[in-house]
Amino acid sequence: MPLEYEAIRKSFSAVAKQYDENAILQKEVLFRLLERLEDEQKLDAQLKPTHILDLGCGTGWAIPEIKNLFPGATISALDFSEAMLDQVTGSKQVQLYCADVHDLPFADASVDIVFSNMLLHWTNEQDVFSEVLRVLKPGGIMLMSCLGETTLVELKQAWLNVDKKNHVHDFPALHRLGDDLLKKGYAEVVVNAEIITLTYKDVMALMKDIKASGGHNSNEGRDKGMMSVSKLKQLTDGYEIFREDERLPASYEIVYLRSIKPRIKNSINLNIK
Repeated sequence: MPLEYEAIRKSFSAVAKQYDENAILQKEVLFRLLERLEDEQKLDAQLKPTHILDLGCGTGWAIPEIKNLFPGATISALDFSEAMLDQVTGSKQVQLYCADVHDLPFADASVDIVFSNMLLHWTNEQDVFSEVLRVLKPGGIMLMSCLGETTLVELKQAWLNVDKKNHVHDFPALHRLGDDLLKKGYAEVVVNAEIITLTYKDVMALMKDIKASGGHNSNEGRDKGMMSVSKLKQLTDGYEIFREDERLPASYEIVYLRSIKPRIKNSINLNIK
């Protein structure tokens, strides 16, 4: 479903100053994605990147760890929100770019590693894959995390107690992401996922948490009106069937993508777990 990118930008810009203290899930996933980047370094002693792109860098959480792993690399930190980039400290090693991830301001074959945490589900994935493939050097690595299609399944189910409209953002399917990477021409494609569950005292606490970390339904055609008291009660009643130990669960499917730009055309394989 098409997305309203300006609405997404405004949402993240509005929470930029408080993002670090509220985006608990995003920070946890970042730690896990950084571990995968460290594994890349351990497995390949020849991995000595000169240019790393932190795509959708947000407030720059990943930058200190990337600098520690690859102290000789130039890091391009890119985000479409100026308010987010205002929280990032630039330096000779770190260059900041306010730009559209669908139209990257880098030359062809100029980047060794593209690292991206929890960005992809807010984009047109196929356009991003095309642009990343363009800017990667042959043999360059793409490493990403994003939310998958079963994310917030409890909230989606609870909304069915209210109406049949699409109230929750559409997240991409794991198998489709793998297929798209193959079709674009990536090699050594690995796609896997895990579920992280957060718990809340009530529905309002969940919805406030989602909003505080910049998330909301950005699909075109979404219901933009205020929620009535009666709808809130219906939603709350619908969510109660999931309550355990006096807490409401919210499940997040975390999808991890790893692939390279092939050195030899059409040298591809796929491993989905």
